[in-house]
Parts: sequence; C-alpha cells; structure tokens
Amino acid sequence: MEWTEMGMGWYGPLVDLSAATFHVGHFVQLLVFVHRSTPLQYKLSNGGEVMRTDIDVGDETRPFFSISLWNNHLASYVSAGDILFFRNVKVVKFRSMVEAKSVHYSSIQRLIHPYSSLLSTGLDDLMNSCPVVGTAKEKLRRVIHWVQQTKFTLCNQLDIRQTPASRYSRNWKVQEEEKPPECLLLSEVIHLSSPCNAIFLASIGEAFLHSLWPDATKERLFISRRLTSKTDIIVEDMICTGCQLCGCPFILDSLGVSKDGSLYCDKNSNRLHVAGVIYRPFMLYVWDSLEYIPLLVKNKAAELLFGNISAEKLYQSYKGQKDDEQNRMNPFNAQVSTSIRDYTRVEEKHTRDKLKVKSAEFKARKKNHYSKSLNLYLIWLVVLKMLMLEWGNRSLKFEVFVNPSLAIEDGRFEMLCLSMSYFDSLKT
Repeated sequence: MEWTEMGMGWYGPLVDLSAATFHVGHFVQLLVFVHRSTPLQYKLSNGGEVMRTDIDVGDETRPFFSISLWNNHLASYVSAGDILFFRNVKVVKFRSMVEAKSVHYSSIQRLIHPYSSLLSTGLDDLMNSCPVVGTAKEKLRRVIHWVQQTKFTLCNQLDIRQTPASRYSRNWKVQEEEKPPECLLLSEVIHLSSPCNAIFLASIGEAFLHSLWPDATKERLFISRRLTSKTDIIVEDMICTGCQLCGCPFILDSLGVSKDGSLYCDKNSNRLHVAGVIYRPFMLYVWDSLEYIPLLVKNKAAELLFGNISAEKLYQSYKGQKDDEQNRMNPFNAQVSTSIRDYTRVEEKHTRDKLKVKSAEFKARKKNHYSKSLNLYLIWLVVLKMLMLEWGNRSLKFEVFVNPSLAIEDGRFEMLCLSMSYFDSLKT
C-alpha cells in the first residue's frame, strides 16, 4: 500500500486543498507549495516556551490555504518556496475559515528545496529526485507544473524575502538625529544598539496574551484564533485591574503583595499608581517581508491600537450588553426585577420628598444611558478583527521604544503609537 512505502502510517487520505472543507474534523495528507512561514515564539522566564508557526500554502486546486504548526521540530523543516508533504494533519474550522493544524504525531517530508530549483530544473528531473510513489507522485507532478506555470506571481515575493538586508541602505543615524530614526526594515530595528525610539512600517500578524501563561491553554493565548467564536470571553482576558498610567497590572498573592508589578509608578511624579481598569499587557507580533518582532503593548498604547477605546469604557459596554442578553434569555426575572423596582418607587413616594424621588430617577436614567449610546464593545470587536486580517493591515506605521538591555520577551521593543501610512509616502 502507498502509505507503507512512504515509511509512515497515514491516518487519512491525500487530498487536494480544494477538498479540505469536506474533511473537517479528520486527518489528511497534504502535498503543497509554501508561500510564507511566520513563526510566533515567546520564551518564558522559567525556561519554557510557547511556539506556533503559521504557514501559507497552495496547490493547483487552491492557491492559498493556512496550516498552523504547534511543534518547534516540525517548523524547522519549513521554508518559503519549498514543496512539502504534510502527513497526518487535522482539518479544523473556525466559523467560515477552514485550515489544518499539526498534532503530536504529524510529520513533514521536504520534497523540493530550495525554490530556485523549481525555476531552473525541468519537471522530469525534479520528479526523479523525489522519493514518492503512486498518487503522491502524481500529485507532486501537478503541484510542480502549477508552480512553474505561475512562477511570476508566486515566486517574485520570495526574491524580496530572501534578498540580503545589506542591499538596502539605512536612512537614519542613531547619534546625530534627534528625531526617531525611520527604518525601512525590521532587521535594522533589531540591530539598534542603544536606547532610542524607532519608526517603521509593518503588518500585524498575531496578538499573544503572555501574562495568562501558564494558567491558560495555548489556544487561548493567541487572539486571532479566538475572534471567530461568538461565546469567547476575549474581553475578560484582555482587561484587568492595574495602573492607568504605567499599565502595570495588579496581580496579588495571598499576602496582598503584587507578584509581577512594580510597587511604584514611573509615569507619575508622586510615584503612586492610579488604579483602574486597564488593558492587560500583551505581545503584538509584526512583520515585514524579511523579519518579525514582538512588540510589548501596554494600556496607553493599546488604547491607540483599538481606536482610542479605553479599557474602562470597553468593560462598561461589554457588561451592559451581557446584562441585556441575560435579561432577554430570562424575561421572567427581568419582569420580576421591574416589578420590584416599581414597588420600591411607590414606597419611596411615601417616605421621601419630591426632590429625592427626582434625584433617584435621574440616577437611574444615567445608569441605563449606555443602552442609548454607541455599542463600544461591538466597535472594539470590529477594530480588533480588522487588525488581525492577514492582508488588511499592511500600511501601519509603528513607533516603538527600543531598550537593548532587555530581552525580547521582557519588552525590548515597546509600542508607543501607530498610524496609517503608505510605503510610497515613506520613500519620498
């Protein structure tokens, strides 16, 4: 049988990407061309590590498809421009999006590498160099033919990604310029050797809630994978109690002492924290055509990222909508509550004067004002989904503070602000 000759058991059929939707929840084998590989890595202070690699692939039946790998060893086999054989990957669905993900017994076989051989070697020579048989061999022939026929649209981007960074001249000077240097490439930002602000263009790939680890599951740490669920408690995970100035969360132990926050606020002249509802610090992974870096995003920067919607206003809107949904699901309780309020008001008329009654009515109207105002929670969700779109945020211009003395996981690159921009305007 074919899967015996391949050297490893198959737990599902070899399928075209166009047929993946018919195998949701099942294991399949995929033979595909790799457009892009984006690793999302976070190292923990205790030596642990969270790793996920997002891969954009294609074949002759479907030019673009996503595969997520949750294994460092598997990710090491993936390079843009390769033709790979993915064995025993599971097809999953998030609302309308279908993708494949690795499991602990998934494997990868590299069939053709590097991608330049696809353009310089004939089809028959490539086939003879690959150890595949049967339907896998026929599938490989179709994928190679498709890549060679569409090489100008598929491989031109690879030429840009694999061009050495030394070919690009720098347009900034660390010591002589007072304004933040504008870096064309993330590779230039990575090699900044002194503390400074830096400006660059990049696109957003993922948001990672590192402060929830290790209490939360790995899938819960990545925001983009949670936006397709209507029942997700994403708001409750992204906000917490902390200092509204420095963005330090208040996480107390049994003795009432903060475990990972500073006792003093470096953003306040009197060194005191200003307590309130804030956005929980998270890592925002951004990339350009060559590199990726994680940006530490704290409360003030998160407000800018989410359209100037503060965490406190977001929580009030979210809580108000949640209360409304509970009342709609249980109208009997809502009616009883209304009757109790009406009864209370009648009793108040006998015990309070008219001024106090008017004051109570005014407070009630003020409390329920959120239902007549904008639904900031839904607006926030729309903004978050737009930011997580794979091809919808190319024109973001970031300004970050670079502190080379810190590890990347501790906030070496801290986001300060961002704006919409275009590459042509930067070149001019």
